[in-house]
Amino acid sequence: MRIVLSLFLLALPSATIGFTGPTLPASRRAHKELNSVKDFFEDRFEDAAPVLERFKKTFVKWARADGVDFKEQPESAEIVDWEVKDDGFFGYIPDKEMTGVESHMARICATLSLQMYNMKAKDEFQLTTKDYKTEMLIYDDHGGLNSATVPFGIAVCGDTMILGWRGTSQLFDGINDIAASPQSSFAWRKHAATVKVQGAFTSIVQNDLVIHEAYIIKEAKKRGIKEIVTTGHSLGGGAAQVAHLTLRAQIQDELSPWVELKGINIRSVAFSAPMTTVLLNNASPETDDFVDELAANSCNMFFSNDIIPRGYGYLNFVEDYVENIVDSGALTKKIPLPKIVKTLFSMREKVEDMIEDVIDNESVESLLGVAQQYIHIGNQIYYESEDAKPRVLIDMGAFYKNPLGKKNILRDVKYKPVRTPMEATRGWHLSIIKPGLGYSPNDLSK
Repeated sequence: MRIVLSLFLLALPSATIGFTGPTLPASRRAHKELNSVKDFFEDRFEDAAPVLERFKKTFVKWARADGVDFKEQPESAEIVDWEVKDDGFFGYIPDKEMTGVESHMARICATLSLQMYNMKAKDEFQLTTKDYKTEMLIYDDHGGLNSATVPFGIAVCGDTMILGWRGTSQLFDGINDIAASPQSSFAWRKHAATVKVQGAFTSIVQNDLVIHEAYIIKEAKKRGIKEIVTTGHSLGGGAAQVAHLTLRAQIQDELSPWVELKGINIRSVAFSAPMTTVLLNNASPETDDFVDELAANSCNMFFSNDIIPRGYGYLNFVEDYVENIVDSGALTKKIPLPKIVKTLFSMREKVEDMIEDVIDNESVESLLGVAQQYIHIGNQIYYESEDAKPRVLIDMGAFYKNPLGKKNILRDVKYKPVRTPMEATRGWHLSIIKPGLGYSPNDLSK
């Protein structure tokens, strides 16, 4: 049902159309390579562009449509064709300058992230190549609780330990995806007043880390581990980012058992991860330094129009995606509207009034105001096509004015309309690891 679906999308921070208000709390991003903290706060929109009216028009148009002809696509929108290449492998593997890890490690992380979707036991994983042995130490599917939480795995390659989480695969994962209330934790108590992260991901990560804490510390010390890399795709990538934050803070906490790993670097190598972090404008110098360390050791790789890395905070991109779906006629062709519903909502005035009542609701506006404060930390490695050299982008948040016209700002990369957006969505999201940047089966051996 188009109307029900449109209203449902209003409730999803990762798939909502943007509202930007003039009195929202300032969020913080300290990124010394791009600009000073002072510049970040000064170079912000005091009164953001009014996108709410456009938001209304999109959903009113969606709800009214009894049959949308593709020729109705606005002439100003450039339509591009998109397709997956036969082999699916990307032509350029990001180097260490982009990701912070060697190319083979980025590929192992991509391969592990894909296999986390399919493997059911530790011995099923195939991660070792001709040149690099990778041993799977633990695969925890949480037994009888596995329908409500994502699997977690631990692997070792040389002096690097890899902690991985599976992405969205079942119903409850979707609930975790939208449970996006920004939360702090005892795990980073020194920075808790400033650093907030996605609540459900935080719960997932802290559950796995507390269960496997003693084992990870013991194995890291025994094996002479020099770096711990957290990884995953989609929800798993979001969990990886939260795990990076958690472990980095815990190792710096003199009262934590993780302080035994002091001297081991922590970093995240995520794929198609959503934004997980909200930073408030009240940071101490110590927290500023901590956020800089996070940024310097974080990366997230994604492909084309993938909508997930643009959620929760890049709402204009998400709206362009929804509008592309509406104008392509995909909904009216693929989602039948029951006769009784068509009768109930046949009058335009009732449809428009209903939608506007929801959109004008203060709680909805507040929710969207929270969503747009989410940002990515660290390098965002964007592939425009399978064979393109990726661009390293930086997320400066929803209100950055960019007065000096700096290049490679994440939110300057706009959505590109395609002829069949719903069909392309899955490919945009999965292609980065399936097979994308991963190893082929021919490269792997047990």
